[in-house]
Amino acid sequence: MGKQSTRENKNIYQLCREEQGLTREKASEKMAGISPSRIEKIEYELQEPTPYDIVQMADCYKRPDLCNYYCSHKCAIGDRYVPEVEVSELSNIILETIASLNEINPLTGRLIQIARDGKITDDEIRDFAFISKKLDEVSLAIDSLNLWVDKTASENNINMELLNAEKERLN
Repeated sequence: MGKQSTRENKNIYQLCREEQGLTREKASEKMAGISPSRIEKIEYELQEPTPYDIVQMADCYKRPDLCNYYCSHKCAIGDRYVPEVEVSELSNIILETIASLNEINPLTGRLIQIARDGKITDDEIRDFAFISKKLDEVSLAIDSLNLWVDKTASENNINMELLNAEKERLN
């Protein structure tokens, strides 16, 4: 294995590569069309990675959260519409999801009242904003669960074929 970098302020791409115990050369061998020098330029922030680079790194480093990081931090569209999702333990994700769903459940009646006429009036804005914020929390919890599944699958700790077959069966 190559020499370990002692550089401070390593970016997320270098940290993820090093967590897998890969040199730039070994990582490059596992990625299609990304040279060791390109990896170095991305890690030293001399070049911005492309979405293609990010997908390659996410797969190679077994870190699907790199895609979310890129979209939520580096992409102008993602910066506006994609929240950063943190990977945490399954039990924490499930508890957060249940808590979010429990908070939204009693608000569904009010949401129906607001939506009934197809517009949001000034006197409904406050309630709608609160409900919208709670729905964002549910969405974030779901995104976190999906990211956990992707990460667990990349580590071969979940049978994705079986999971996808069961999902398909439910359609």
